[in-house]
Amino acid sequence: MHNRRAVVVGAGVAGLASAIVLSKLGWRVALLERRERLRGDNLGMILWASGVRALRALGLDATLDAGGTPVDRFEIRSEERLAGSFSAAVLGADDGSPSVMVHNAVLYEALVSHLGRDVEVYPATQVSRIDLVDLAAGDATRRWDADLVVAADGIDSPTREVIAKGAPTVDAGVVAFRATIPAHRAPERDSDAVEIYGPDRRRFGYGDLGQAGACWWATVPGGMRPESPQIQHELINRWFADWPAPVGKFIAATRPSELTQQPIRYVWPLPSRLHYAEGNHGVVLMGDAAHGVAPILAQGASLALEDAVTLGWALRRSPESIPEALHAYERARAARIRRVARVARRVHTVASGGPGVARGILRAIPDSWLSNRISSLSDWQPPR
Repeated sequence: MHNRRAVVVGAGVAGLASAIVLSKLGWRVALLERRERLRGDNLGMILWASGVRALRALGLDATLDAGGTPVDRFEIRSEERLAGSFSAAVLGADDGSPSVMVHNAVLYEALVSHLGRDVEVYPATQVSRIDLVDLAAGDATRRWDADLVVAADGIDSPTREVIAKGAPTVDAGVVAFRATIPAHRAPERDSDAVEIYGPDRRRFGYGDLGQAGACWWATVPGGMRPESPQIQHELINRWFADWPAPVGKFIAATRPSELTQQPIRYVWPLPSRLHYAEGNHGVVLMGDAAHGVAPILAQGASLALEDAVTLGWALRRSPESIPEALHAYERARAARIRRVARVARRVHTVASGGPGVARGILRAIPDSWLSNRISSLSDWQPPR
């Protein structure tokens, strides 16, 4: 394996984690990234217990302990009432792996710092072609030959269409606003993480980032807003003016320049296969390129880390045969990915229902049902 070459397309969470795994296995890795710099966003996110287990399998647990805030309680609410409250045990902490709120830039920096010496990074490289005959990836002027291509090129992955046609990106019809508030301006929180479901497909959530402050996210129907950040901030104030505390405090504590927005999209149906193999070479889809689940359950980063750890397990299991390793990877991942994608799409469908639909369902479903669904999202363990 020491003479094997891998090309990783995309330096997001899936790409960085895959490069770490391959380097540890002795591969020479070319990491191709379209952005000019490797850096994370100034945003917070939840990393479920499954993602924490994956990080520990990668050897990054000490970094996470320093930069993550354990989620001891996660709440789902309607505007009117608490619909469900989930303890650390339900979220996966019973085996010592809590779900955590983490700053995206902290996680990203941790991954970048663990890239091995055999990983060569090529920023400002927009991969436009993958040669399946003489396996290679490249842009308009350069070509990187490979024994394995890891396509971690995001939800709009052109590689996915090459590997498995008929897995399009779907516009969810909503846009998400997000912000991180520094600690000295962050309002008091009554829970580590909260998601509130309201009318007209609106949602508001917030989480504790410890010393990094706090983060919040809001989802509203429609597309990207063309207005200035100042006007966007005023609109958010208007859309959530009558929501319960501390929603208004989070919005008031946010400066317009701290707002970001992005359309909500997901892959559906999922690709019929996750890899292509010919001879002793192959291409594998990872992260959002492989599954791009509806982000309503914030599973993207956790699934990406799971993917990378599972790929490493498969390559160690079949060190002499890349096709066998990729078959083992797909067998290990397919059912898990389908299950999470189905749950995420169902929750998105409920949250996107007509006036009062989400609140009505939250009132009707028992806490035990919600707990089972939440815990099932965190039950992944690294394969052995």
